[in-house]
Amino acid sequence: MADQMGSTDPDEIAESVSALKEQVAEAVQLARERLEIDRRMRDDPWLVLGVAAGAGFVLGGGLWPALRPLVKAAARAALAPSNLIAIAAAVGAMRAGQAEEEEATEGEAPTSH
Repeated sequence: MADQMGSTDPDEIAESVSALKEQVAEAVQLARERLEIDRRMRDDPWLVLGVAAGAGFVLGGGLWPALRPLVKAAARAALAPSNLIAIAAAVGAMRAGQAEEEEATEGEAPTSH
């Protein structure tokens, strides 16, 4: 594979990069047409700005640095042994209740609608 990398023609690389660039430009143009960004920018530029700012905020990390301590504390509390026992007991009670309901409905005669 290293031999193939060394023998790659620079013209082929330039053609590949050029083709990729054209494909990206076409994809961007198609997305602009589908989303009607130009029209939306003319009609309501503040909305477009707000959406872009919101997307940048979320993609840039958003509230995670502020929420991280709360999420860690909640996870620690949920995974405490006493809470795990309580959760297991609740799940067991729910399953027992569902089993009783199924047994009660099996004993009834089927009704036609």
